[in-house]
Amino acid sequence: MILSNIYMFWKKFFSNIAIFLAIFSVGVLPAFTVAVAAPPDPKATNYGINTVQKAAGLPTDVAGQTSIPGLIGVIVGLALSLVAVVFFVLILYSGAVWMTAMGNSERVTKAKTTLETAAIGLVIVLAAYAIATFVFSTLAGGASAEGG
Repeated sequence: MILSNIYMFWKKFFSNIAIFLAIFSVGVLPAFTVAVAAPPDPKATNYGINTVQKAAGLPTDVAGQTSIPGLIGVIVGLALSLVAVVFFVLILYSGAVWMTAMGNSERVTKAKTTLETAAIGLVIVLAAYAIATFVFSTLAGGASAEGG
């Protein structure tokens, strides 16, 4: 009984020490290494990419963007615009089904359900577009979902 209690105590103690060391080594030690690291040499961070780009005649921008966040903003904006168009077409389709139902309650119910879900989807997509535009324009350094 006493030996099992001592065993459990040391087992718990060493597992807590192991967890502490893992968190400390992953979370705290990298902060110290970043703080004492010398600033990188500007010539060393380029690695000759600009020289190769100019020699090959490659463009410096894609879709009017020169940065990765700007390009991602353009792609997100295009994807959300496409999804919004799909939901808008679903709204038009459900309206046409409702108008041509001619008193058929099953078709009216189907049209109402499609209209409700498409409207909710359109609101969600527009909210996502607004959030993406805000994030890419404010937090990502000036790039937006429209690419501006």
